[in-house]
Amino acid sequence: MASRIRFFIPCYVDELWPQAARAAVELAEAVGFRVQLVDAVCCGQALSNAGAASGRLEAVFEAAAGGDDSEIIVLSASCTGHLDSVRAPEARPAVVEWCEWFARHAPDRFPNRVERCVALHGSCSALRSDGRSSEVRSSRGVAAMRDLLSRVDGLVVADPAFASECCGFGGSFATTFPELSVRMGKDKLASLRDAGSDRGRVDGIVSSDCSCLLHLRAIEGAGLPFYHVAEILRSAA
Repeated sequence: MASRIRFFIPCYVDELWPQAARAAVELAEAVGFRVQLVDAVCCGQALSNAGAASGRLEAVFEAAAGGDDSEIIVLSASCTGHLDSVRAPEARPAVVEWCEWFARHAPDRFPNRVERCVALHGSCSALRSDGRSSEVRSSRGVAAMRDLLSRVDGLVVADPAFASECCGFGGSFATTFPELSVRMGKDKLASLRDAGSDRGRVDGIVSSDCSCLLHLRAIEGAGLPFYHVAEILRSAA
């Protein structure tokens, strides 16, 4: 019998980027897991960023996750970071970002070639501390993305200059300071487009956070395509 694993699909992924969730589930199933979705509406990050401190949505998440100690895989570095920051260090079940989890179970090489040059966008949440210790998430989040993508033959992964700079989304920041948010997004896009100048023309942007991708895609319009890591890997599986 296949091992069971629990997935939490963030609300904005479910509503606005469901292809990433489908790809992640299909990849997990392909390596022998039976996926169960955690029935929680939202991790609560959006309200928390806007200044709400009720913890109501976080409590809904805990209720949906409770009664089972098996770890919960979260399809977002941002949501993982938020849950890490509001939960007690000893809280169970543990939450793990999807790329970090899948890097432990993915094949050493994916069977299909993907002839692309993609610029890698590490979100602020994938780069920063996880909220529980001084450990920098880049040693896990961005490294896990890079590790997974390196297993795809033909795929060139390019790093932008100023890789640690924010794309300008920041949840409620984008609605509170829209002009600044868009300006930051344009600067980030320029950096991402130029990332492959010494390795070939960039023909896509990849990240582990669909929230950043949604923001950047809205600014870019019909230019470059954007992918969650799981979508690239699914095309190579």
